[in-house]
Amino acid sequence: MYIASLSSSSTCGNAYLVWDDASRPILIDCGISLRRLTSCLRQLGMELRDVAGLFITHEHSDHVRSMCLATPVPQRFEFPAFAARGFWEWYEEHRPRYIDPDLRRVIEPGQPVQVSGLSVQAFSKPHDAVEPLGFVVESQGERAGFVMDLGYVPERLEPILRGLEHLVFESNHDVEMERNSGRPYFLIRRILGDYGHLSNNQASLSLAKLVTARTRQVILAHLSTECNTPEIARDAVSSVLLAEGKGPALYTAPPGELAIYR
Repeated sequence: MYIASLSSSSTCGNAYLVWDDASRPILIDCGISLRRLTSCLRQLGMELRDVAGLFITHEHSDHVRSMCLATPVPQRFEFPAFAARGFWEWYEEHRPRYIDPDLRRVIEPGQPVQVSGLSVQAFSKPHDAVEPLGFVVESQGERAGFVMDLGYVPERLEPILRGLEHLVFESNHDVEMERNSGRPYFLIRRILGDYGHLSNNQASLSLAKLVTARTRQVILAHLSTECNTPEIARDAVSSVLLAEGKGPALYTAPPGELAIYR
């Protein structure tokens, strides 16, 4: 299984690609420009017409930028877009861009979808959006969890995420940096709340429960460019995992650059 982070932050947008040697790639979110999507795929030796499907976590702009074009990216390249029913209702009301009804697909939590040899299972998560989802992608016995944009990790998600070979996991902010950032109080309160974003400490404690001997790598994602650094995030998580005797490969996804993991 190959995972590529095309971009991973609120300021630069979020988009991830998953594929294997026998499958076409799928996109997780498309919160970057069409030009950047095209450039990233070409660096990987692919074109957007190669994409087998798009899976949308939620409607915030840093996750759906290329869905908001005059001709949305799934329509332009004729691949299906999977999202929660609530997302499509929001999209119809707020972003009435034309997508062929046959390309609009509803995905329900807990019901796997098969796309080009990959199995994708959605799960609901706590975030201030309309029916936000995370995803577990399975390919040839390997599984990757995409766990971003959530204020905490509910216990009900632990059996779904524990022991996955790959975890793309939010470690958005350092709490003290966030509190002292000078940002508006409502924004700080939102980010620190149960429907905001995971802090480094929250990510550390959750990963201590989710990482097992099967876990090959953890990719810390959606880092704040103002209230976090890759070094702070890695140190926070690695110290807790090492104290638990757990040592998967640990990376941080860059905010606006292509990075490949396997």
